[in-house]
Amino acid sequence: MSRNAGGSRVRGPNSALTEFLRERGIDANAIRHRYEETIQQQATGSSDTVVTISGSSANSRSRSREVETTVSSSSRSRKRTKKKHEDSDDEGELLARMTRPRPGQIDFCAECQCRFTVTAYSKPARDGKGLLCHSCGSKYAREEKQQKKTQISSRKRKKSIAASLLDKQEFAVPKLQDLCIKVIAKYIEDVEILGDIGDYNMEKIARILSRNRSLKDNTLKLFLNPSIRRLHFWDCSNLSSDSLELIASYCPLLESLTLSMCGQITDKVIDYYSTNLRNMHSLTINGGFLITSGCWERFFDTIGSQLVRFSLANTLRFNRESLQALVRNCSVTLEELSLSRVGSLKNEDIRLLLQLPELTVLELSYMRDAITDDEVIDLLRAIGPQLITLNLDDSGDLTDKFLLEGVRPYCGRLQNLSLALCDGFTDAGVRDVFKDWEFNNGLINANFSRCTNVGDEAIQALIDHSAKTLVILNLNSVYKLTSATFQLLASSDCEFLSQLDFGFVHCVGDEEIEVLTERCKSLQLIEAYGNIRITELAKIKRGVKVLGRQSDSL
Repeated sequence: MSRNAGGSRVRGPNSALTEFLRERGIDANAIRHRYEETIQQQATGSSDTVVTISGSSANSRSRSREVETTVSSSSRSRKRTKKKHEDSDDEGELLARMTRPRPGQIDFCAECQCRFTVTAYSKPARDGKGLLCHSCGSKYAREEKQQKKTQISSRKRKKSIAASLLDKQEFAVPKLQDLCIKVIAKYIEDVEILGDIGDYNMEKIARILSRNRSLKDNTLKLFLNPSIRRLHFWDCSNLSSDSLELIASYCPLLESLTLSMCGQITDKVIDYYSTNLRNMHSLTINGGFLITSGCWERFFDTIGSQLVRFSLANTLRFNRESLQALVRNCSVTLEELSLSRVGSLKNEDIRLLLQLPELTVLELSYMRDAITDDEVIDLLRAIGPQLITLNLDDSGDLTDKFLLEGVRPYCGRLQNLSLALCDGFTDAGVRDVFKDWEFNNGLINANFSRCTNVGDEAIQALIDHSAKTLVILNLNSVYKLTSATFQLLASSDCEFLSQLDFGFVHCVGDEEIEVLTERCKSLQLIEAYGNIRITELAKIKRGVKVLGRQSDSL
């Protein structure tokens, strides 16, 4: 006699699945009964079938549930709700799991039909019906492993292609020299000496280490050589001030030095450079926010008379006094000056640059204090005739007056002009600068990125003026352009145009880009970020890389 026959409520332990099924009134017998009747219904092809589900609780108490469900026909069954489909799938999976042979039982292989003993490691067949024996399961596992390897290698290849495109390089089989350089960079911690590999390869390794942020105090010494004359480090964030000071100790003949992201460089290091690097004529510092204005004054007083190029970016301590020391000591030799994101300089400080008559390259970009027309016009009146490169990015207060009274009459030798984020220029003003500008022989590099008030007339005048000399043209986010401008660009004789950026210029589509790549013979790189009309259907000439298409996303 059952213990529960007398109404005892004592129960044994239940699993979570058993408890869940008991609460829903479902057990294995009910599911099997429903499955068999469904199979029978499909075999007989009856239009209406009554399926009865009876459930009994796990404690064998005398209670049951009967649910009668009418299924009209096969066409109507396809219109059942998503919830019923999910319930049916769950029940089917549960049934398949319950009917699957247990470890230790004998079963027949779904592939070769041989008898085998089921283990916990037996693999299911590809279609999910039945299990595989050990030999078939091993074969299937090898195929699955090889398929995964193929997928992983394909994914890596896509990433390599994308990385090459973003680096604006050609994806190809690397040279043995490049492979050796990558191996050296990967195991740089174990390298004791680089030897005589040449400045070019040395700089390549330094770039890779900077990208991986592997340039540290112990790896810096590999690049220090008493005979070296050029050093360029693009990420010095892991270098201490003592290590930076070693550069002057080990490389006394250094002539050109570039240190980017050098947040730990201090006054002591700069003072040491000024006293020990007596041959240095080019210095680039990016992120040296710990260097004070007094240190810069001492540096220019000591070594300023030999500087030919000076570049400084991302600092707040380079003020008017520092600039006065630069002008006072470098007025005869300085040819290239770049000041970007130097927050302590004011608009009126720009007039100090009038004392640098030898300047051929000038950059005053992203200045905190707005640059106005009058100061820049006076500056161009003094240095404009020999100026080759002018960069005034993010100078929003400049207007057409600067272009018409500063650039047009004085900058006859200008080849590189960058005026990104200057929304004070108008379409007519830029047009009047380039229209019939016979004083200038043409621009090589023109950047009007995000000049939102510039339109077709301005850029078409630029193309008419500089079509035969343009190499790089940046029109990113110049929203007012239409397809007529790019048709003119394609029809013009732009034989040297190699890089073109028209990101977020929505008038350009597949047709325009096809004509551009066909007509511009030297075109190598097109940046089209944000242009939804450019798709993978565009027929791009072989050798032209297109960045930014949505269809190219991985």
